[in-house]
Amino acid sequence: MPTISMLSRHDLQLIEQAEARYNHDFLAGATDATRTALGIHTARIGDGFVTAVTADASGYWTKAMGIGFETPVNDALVLDTIDFFRRSGKDQGLFAIAPTVLPSDWERICAANGITAGPAIAKFASRVAALVPRPSAVAVRPLASGDAPAWGRITREAFGMTDPDLTPLLATLLDDPHVRAFGVWDGDLLVGAAAVHLLGDVAALHTAGTLEPYRGRGIQSALLAARIDAARAAGCRILSAETGVGTGPSSRNLARAGLVHLYDRVSWRWNA
Repeated sequence: MPTISMLSRHDLQLIEQAEARYNHDFLAGATDATRTALGIHTARIGDGFVTAVTADASGYWTKAMGIGFETPVNDALVLDTIDFFRRSGKDQGLFAIAPTVLPSDWERICAANGITAGPAIAKFASRVAALVPRPSAVAVRPLASGDAPAWGRITREAFGMTDPDLTPLLATLLDDPHVRAFGVWDGDLLVGAAAVHLLGDVAALHTAGTLEPYRGRGIQSALLAARIDAARAAGCRILSAETGVGTGPSSRNLARAGLVHLYDRVSWRWNA
């Protein structure tokens, strides 16, 4: 079974920047009308990506990601990012930085710029060749463009993201040639869904959720197996995922499929 020691620094860069890329592309791919309505802003910062959504009160979509591998995280990079947040109309934002590239003076930079530690996520990954999806009797099929509203309902329930409405963004995602999205139905009701971004060497899992009454029935395991197959068919070398810190159902599903916990990554929060 792979371990973090079997992944090079370049692999870790690819993994972090794949997550950053799909977060950026999810927002940047919105229609002009949606970008205007939600106040979506996207840009490159250093070797990573930065996004902001003015209409998002949670602050989840306002963050810098994938930075620190080729361009060091220093005062200038942090100030450039904060300036982007401010120009986007935000008074807070997140820095999602892999712990392996945090600078030795990060504590000083945080103190100087009003940055504090927020919640962490657990980063998982594996080489695709090492993954063995668990057999499942749950029927999975690809999502179609008309499934976006039902997928939006699942996303709202699974992640508590009630505002802004992500349905227009999910509809655009279903037309992205780099995305494979799958669902499980109970009759005509979409009860579980998940997607994978295929980005060269890396396939990045995201946007997985199941309606509450249907949890614990193997739906996410089946959706994970479908996405592993999609990554293998696309020739991706690495599969990556993020979930909550701890030993919850998502972590267990990933581990059973062969993904390895690489590290916990803190979301560092800037407040004006």
